[in-house]
Amino acid sequence: MPALLARLAVPRRPLADIAVVFAALLAILLSGAVFLPIASGADEAAHYVYAAAVVRGQPGTLHPTLPARFANMDVFAGCIAFHPDVTAACQGPLRISSTAEILSQTNAGLYNPVFYFWTGLGTLAVPTEYGLYISRALAAVVTAFFLAWGLSLLRRSSRSPLPVVAASLFLTPMTLYVGMVLNPSAWEIATLFAATVAGFAVACGPPRAGWREEHSLLLAASCVLVVTRGLSPLFLAVTALALLVVAGAERTRRLMTDRRAWIVAGGIAAVTVFSVLWVLAHGTNYVGVEKPASLADGLTGISVFYSNYHEQVTQMYGNLGWLDLRSPNILSTSWILLLGGALVFCFGLATRRARWAILLAFGSATLIPGVLSGLQWSGYGWQGRYTMPLVAALLVIAALAVDLAPGPNPVDAGTRRVVTMLRWLLPTFLVVGVTITTVRTGHRYLAGDTSALTAAWQWTPPLAVPVLAVTFFGGLLMLTGVFLSRGSDLVDRAPISSVTAR
Repeated sequence: MPALLARLAVPRRPLADIAVVFAALLAILLSGAVFLPIASGADEAAHYVYAAAVVRGQPGTLHPTLPARFANMDVFAGCIAFHPDVTAACQGPLRISSTAEILSQTNAGLYNPVFYFWTGLGTLAVPTEYGLYISRALAAVVTAFFLAWGLSLLRRSSRSPLPVVAASLFLTPMTLYVGMVLNPSAWEIATLFAATVAGFAVACGPPRAGWREEHSLLLAASCVLVVTRGLSPLFLAVTALALLVVAGAERTRRLMTDRRAWIVAGGIAAVTVFSVLWVLAHGTNYVGVEKPASLADGLTGISVFYSNYHEQVTQMYGNLGWLDLRSPNILSTSWILLLGGALVFCFGLATRRARWAILLAFGSATLIPGVLSGLQWSGYGWQGRYTMPLVAALLVIAALAVDLAPGPNPVDAGTRRVVTMLRWLLPTFLVVGVTITTVRTGHRYLAGDTSALTAAWQWTPPLAVPVLAVTFFGGLLMLTGVFLSRGSDLVDRAPISSVTAR
């Protein structure tokens, strides 16, 4: 098996490298998008209705006028949401066949319209509830593209396997799941990850002349990021601050005189202004929630959030569907232990300045969700997937800060053994966790969550289950090859440096 996975290693040419990783990710996301029942993702019906509204010239409204067929989305969602023992067969035949224009409702109607304009093209190709499959595919293409470009650049620019295998920790079943259903969180996770990888290369990498790949990725990923969700500009800002802390004053001054950096910053700033103005004008971050009555109530809401933080961890790893399909607790517990272990390992090897950056990124991932949830939503309403972009940025900053640490001295044998162990342990955990969660998810919709694993299937997805399974696990095998392809020779040839704090 190791030899087989080594053969699956992506090529070193950038375009071919990105294409192979993209194909692996897209196979995973599209097979899931076809398998998962209509409106099986949390609030997916609302996102699809708003996508249909935006492409029909109705952005920024909670009550668009749409063909009656789109009302089927709520019916389909209602029969499976919070009913884990009910299979997708409950969606049955068509409920509403009329194409008459009716007044609809969507709680996503005040969100930035960019994500919805792109995915709404599926509702024009198939102007019924079944156009959701096309909309999912359109969203998955963008998600896979930025994940693939970020992973490829990370793999090609790092000196050791550590950054790449550390990145496997944010590809939880939840991250992959939101990439399969219609949900802007997938774009936010993928683009902040890619922007962090590219931003680190720009701010902290070796100086090179000319416009580079990392400049293009930073500009593209950041511009898509800031229009994806209402809090995305804030996430980008705190991540950029952490990157500048790693870079230090001298490199930051160099960036201030770099024409390429000004071009990138100018493009991002222009799109960010549009995004922030949209949020302020439409009150995007308060849709469907009740603001605290006072500051004291908001502060109380922060404690409410952290009193149930274990549920946030469960959601970050894999509480799928309408948060009614939990991954086994052993997986989410193992994930947080591996995540914490990897961060502690990186923190111990980092320079003093890099440690401050890691602490800043860690604080952003752990404190921003609680503070915002409390002050804006009384401690309720925040879901684990909202935190995953910050987790992805934290992992990249921690691993790359160690990987690019200055100093010619090789690491000691103990540290090398840890890196080699992580190189195999983390991708293995990815495969095991995703496989178990996938089997449970398929069983839930095909036969019911509490039925025996051998129970007869009561529902059939649009494509045969064996075809979808081969596509999904083929993509997962290719992706595993990407994580394992940087062999131990690279650990020997370009070791991580444990240097004096500075």
